[in-house]
Amino acid sequence: MATADGDVIPNKSAVNEDYKKVENSIPLDNGGTVEEEEEYVKIRRGLKYPVDKNPSVLMSIILGFQQYLIMFGPTFAIPVILAPYLCIKDNAIATGKLLNSMFMVSGISTLLQVFFGTRLPIIQSGSYVYFAVAQGLMSKYPCEDQYTLESGEVVYYDPNWQDRVALLQGNLMLASITQFVFGGFGLAGLLLKVVGPITITIVISVIGLSLVDVAIYSASQNWGISLGMVLLITILSEYMKNVKIPLPVYSRGQGFSATWINLFSTLSIIFSIIIMWLLCWILTETEAFSEDNPASTRGLSDKLANASWFYFPYPGQFGTPKASVGGFVGMFAGVLAGIIESLGDYYACAKLAGAPPPPKYAINRGILMEGVGCFIAGLAGPGVGVTSYSENVGAISLTKVGSKTVIACSGIFMIVVSCIGKVGVLFSSLPEPIIGGMYIVMFGIIGAVGIANLQFVDLTSSRNVFIIGLSLYLGLAIPSWTTAELNKGAENSLSTGNEEFDALVAVVLSSGMIVGGVIACFLDNTLPGTDEERGIASYRLATKAVKNKKLRKKVYAEPLMEKLATRFPILRKLPFVSSEE
Repeated sequence: MATADGDVIPNKSAVNEDYKKVENSIPLDNGGTVEEEEEYVKIRRGLKYPVDKNPSVLMSIILGFQQYLIMFGPTFAIPVILAPYLCIKDNAIATGKLLNSMFMVSGISTLLQVFFGTRLPIIQSGSYVYFAVAQGLMSKYPCEDQYTLESGEVVYYDPNWQDRVALLQGNLMLASITQFVFGGFGLAGLLLKVVGPITITIVISVIGLSLVDVAIYSASQNWGISLGMVLLITILSEYMKNVKIPLPVYSRGQGFSATWINLFSTLSIIFSIIIMWLLCWILTETEAFSEDNPASTRGLSDKLANASWFYFPYPGQFGTPKASVGGFVGMFAGVLAGIIESLGDYYACAKLAGAPPPPKYAINRGILMEGVGCFIAGLAGPGVGVTSYSENVGAISLTKVGSKTVIACSGIFMIVVSCIGKVGVLFSSLPEPIIGGMYIVMFGIIGAVGIANLQFVDLTSSRNVFIIGLSLYLGLAIPSWTTAELNKGAENSLSTGNEEFDALVAVVLSSGMIVGGVIACFLDNTLPGTDEERGIASYRLATKAVKNKKLRKKVYAEPLMEKLATRFPILRKLPFVSSEE
């Protein structure tokens, strides 16, 4: 996985190296090894606030706001990317509602994960894997160039766009139930037995590569602004990532002092948006941009004036959720991808935050709570499920703060901001070329994050090269052909006359994540190959635990569940409850 600015998270990019030594290590009585124990102690000593320690209230708020800013860029992009599929690209009010809803769902899901899930400092927010699902599901209902209202007014967005959101919501709610099952029955670990690095590589890479047309369309509206956005993000996130600036902090003992942080790297996307937006405004005001130029900022003040100050997302705000067989299958694939992504993030976060690797019951409870988050996202959100955010996990290694209280404060920030209607409309009114530049960077990073998983795989093996090449190519080719066929209308070669079956085929074959992932998983599990060759051995080594029982129970045991289990010992038989008394 990667940070919002493209940095591969240290423990994932180097995990193969870190855990090679485990095989030859000396076992300890507690189940770990000497080298693991030394590394664990070293990490905890390097943290300002490990997972079981808390900063002052003021410092928690400041650090929580910083974590909120890190997740803002990727989260804000979700409704904006989703808008064209929902036929509301030119409706800032509608897109703003989706943005507010996404932040509300993210805040609630984060608090649930911190206090009742894994109890690790992990932020939950919208997952990009669901774009492929939305793309396939909405391909059955293409947008028109314009719509005529009953009043005779011509608009360039679907006035019934809520029906499209409701279709995503209903399918997500059904698919989230399967996540309850995976967490509640302890099935999450079974995925790692059949889903290896090759499958993960294809699933994630195809997501980024399949969105290239979306990025090109938005960027081509004004290549100058789009490439300027790419250049700025590159300068701030890469060339200036080690440039630190002082920020004032306050502590009771020392009063006000300065702390130096990598602000440009942390907030590169936000800074780039502000700079390019300001440039667009200047060029608009000086009439260098015509009124119909996509980079123009004309009309922004009117949009803000028409938006309400407060907006409170609520269940059913977009109508009664709907579902279909094809939509459920697509969302189910998205849920599986989200589970796999989160499993890696749990171990990454635990290591960086100075916690023992999560036990099985904590992992099961984390997946269970993600299922709750996805259900809430279907009930009141934009129809995009939530997953763990590796961007914020990576930030722990930079800030040296792994406190759960900090992440809880960040979750509260998300909920508060979600209730300010004008914020959603403001960021939904970004000129499309700026969004296009952001797409180029973010989609490219998603593709590269997938490729990074190949570090575990033996790329000298002709077996692996065959699987990767075939599944990646078909994962891009089949959805491209399917979309072209569906655009032909009722006469397409996929039409069988059965509407439900046609919808199922359309969603499955339109999703590169499903097509490429299924092919890769099938071939990886059926073609002869050793665990070392497939990269499975490295993944298993990455989950070996340093067992500090006292700290492990303090971090992972949920207090309320522990009280109930003490009173009713039979509850310890449940896969998401600690078996240690």
